[in-house]
Amino acid sequence: MAAEVEHRVLAEELRAAASGGVDAHATTGAMRIGAGGDAAVAGAYAELARTVGEASYRVTDAQVTAARREAGSDRGAFEVVMAAGVGAALRRWDAAIRAIEEAADEAR
Repeated sequence: MAAEVEHRVLAEELRAAASGGVDAHATTGAMRIGAGGDAAVAGAYAELARTVGEASYRVTDAQVTAARREAGSDRGAFEVVMAAGVGAALRRWDAAIRAIEEAADEAR
């Protein structure tokens, strides 16, 4: 049980850490979009974050170029990609935890 709690804490720390960066609004929004949600982020950031969250192998050079242009730097675009990837990973983490809890409840 202690390991389960520790993993939850680590997941929440990751969620919080991915919300910072050069443009905290953009990275927080990208993380939410990557996790399958909506956020008040538009344009190239939203398109790139959505693609990363749904199927990262479909990201195009044009999407990255547009995000770089919108961010004004490689770092800003990188942070959007990372935040969207973290959001997508945490969405899967949350789903896995729910499935494990449901299986444990059924086993009781």
